[in-house]
Amino acid sequence: MTIDNPADLVPLIAIGVALLGGILWLIKAQNAISKEFRPNGGSTMKDAVNRIEKDIRDVRFRVDQHIDNHNR
Repeated sequence: MTIDNPADLVPLIAIGVALLGGILWLIKAQNAISKEFRPNGGSTMKDAVNRIEKDIRDVRFRVDQHIDNHNR
């Protein structure tokens, strides 16, 4: 492929810019998603999962106590 005219570079530059823009978007999206899985004190998905897990442990303990009381 030879480039005889500077206008022949336009499609190549456009493809390059589009690829770089896509890569940049992927990096930003990955960064935003990864922040959801680090606890920050309340608003991330990881914090929500931790709260649900704690609540389930508490409910399980209370149900076990209730069953034990009825078995006496």
